[in-house]
Amino acid sequence: MMSNGDSQSISLKVLVDKDKNRVVCVESNEDFVDVLFSFMTMPLGNFIRVAREHSIEDHFGCLNNLYESVENLDEKHLQSVKCKDMLLRPRSAAEIYCMNLKLNFVNSDTNEYYMCYYDHCFGPYYNARCHCGRVMGCARNLEVQGHVPPDGGVFVNPTARLMITDDFHVKPISTTSILALLSKFEATDSSTREERTINIGRDKVMKLLSCSLTTRAPFSEIILEPAIDKSSFDICHEKYGPRSMNQLQRAVDATKNETKTTLNLIIRKSSNRALYAEANEDFVNLIGSFLTYPLGYIFEKLPCLSLRGCLDNMYKSIQDLDAKKFLKSEEIKAILVNPKLARGLALHNQLISIEEASYPSHSTASSLFNISSGGGLTRPVEAITGNGFFRGPFLVTDDLTIMPLSLMSIVCFMDRFNISHSDILEQEVTIGVEEALCLLGAALVSKTALTDVFILKESKQEL
Repeated sequence: MMSNGDSQSISLKVLVDKDKNRVVCVESNEDFVDVLFSFMTMPLGNFIRVAREHSIEDHFGCLNNLYESVENLDEKHLQSVKCKDMLLRPRSAAEIYCMNLKLNFVNSDTNEYYMCYYDHCFGPYYNARCHCGRVMGCARNLEVQGHVPPDGGVFVNPTARLMITDDFHVKPISTTSILALLSKFEATDSSTREERTINIGRDKVMKLLSCSLTTRAPFSEIILEPAIDKSSFDICHEKYGPRSMNQLQRAVDATKNETKTTLNLIIRKSSNRALYAEANEDFVNLIGSFLTYPLGYIFEKLPCLSLRGCLDNMYKSIQDLDAKKFLKSEEIKAILVNPKLARGLALHNQLISIEEASYPSHSTASSLFNISSGGGLTRPVEAITGNGFFRGPFLVTDDLTIMPLSLMSIVCFMDRFNISHSDILEQEVTIGVEEALCLLGAALVSKTALTDVFILKESKQEL
C-alpha cells in the first residue's frame, strides 16, 4: 500500500552498473530536475528540519545546535512570538514558484501572503515593507491554478533533456556526454549495465535530499539494495572534510559599509580553545539569521567551502547550464544561483550582504494564481522585520548553542567542565564582514565554530 508520502511520484530511468552495484546516472523529465533544483532555494533552517527527520543532523556542523537552541528558547528572549517560526520554518523567496512543483519541499504549511494596501506587491510576513515602501497588511490566499505553468516546467525548459549523475552533476544528454560519463564511471561494458525504471515519491526524495548532505553517491544510497560498498568508490574523503577558515574565499563586498560588532570571548588557556562567548543581540541575530539563508547563497558566497555531500555539484551544474536552452529564463537561473531572502527576513545593518527578493506584482501574481481575500484567516502575528529576532544578552558556546546569559548559566558551565578561574582568559574580538562569512562557513562544517574563526585563524596569522 502506498504511503501518503508516496501518493505522488515521478518516474525515473536509472542506469545501473551491476558489477559495482552503483548508479551511473538518472534520466527524467523536467519534473524531477525541477524538484532537485528547488533545493538551492531552500533556507538552511528547513534543511536542518529535514535532516532531523532522518537523523543525520550531526553531519551539518553546528547548525543543528543553533536550531535546537532557538527551538528551546523562551519567547521572552525573542523580539516577537513570530520570530521563532521565522527561524525554524523560514519562508523561501522562491516558494511561489515551488507551489507548481510536482513534489514541493520548499513551501511552508500555509499559502497566506500579505499585500500592501495598493496591491503593488506581496510577501509572506505581516507588516513587512513592500518595495513601494508601504506596509504589507492585507491578507491574501494564493491557490495554484490547475493549468499553471501553461508550457510545463518550473525552472527547467520542458524541452530540455538532462541527466543527473550519482554525485549530482546535471548534464545535457548527448552522445559525447554519455560516452564521457561511461568512461568516468568505468561502465563501458554493456553486459554489466542495466536500465531500471522506478517511481520516486516524496519520502524517497526527502531521503535523497538528506543523503546529498552526507555522501557523494545519494542515488546509489537510496535506490540500490543491498547498501552500496563505499570502499569501491574512488573518492578522497579528506577533500570533503572541514577546511580551515583561511581557505574560504574572501567574498567581501567592497561597496558594503563597515558594520561591525564585538564579542567577549572566554578562552580556556590550557587548551587554547574557546569555551563560550558573552554576546550581545547583534551577534546572536547574525548567527540566528544563518537559518534563513538559502542553500544556493552558501555556494555562491563560499565556493571553496567543502560540505560532505554533493549538492555543490548541482549548484555548479546550474551555473554552467545555458539558460536559453535548458532553463525557463535568465531570471529563473538567477533565482537558483543567486537566491535571496523572503521579504521580511533581512536585518538592518546586517554584516553579511544578502538581499530580499522582489516578488511579482499583483497583476503578474494574478496570472499565476487564484488570489482571494484572507479576511477569514486568523489574526496574523506581526513579524518584527529588520530589527532582529532576539532579546539579549546571551551565552554562545563554541558549537553555537545559545542560551540566555545569567549567573547560573556561567557557573553551571564552569562546573560542568571542571574549569578553574585561573585557566580562563577573556578576549574582546571585533567581527566584520570577513569574520561573519568565516563564521557562516564554520557553522556549516565544524563543531567548534568560535575556536576555528577567532583562535585558530589568529594563531595561523601569527606564524
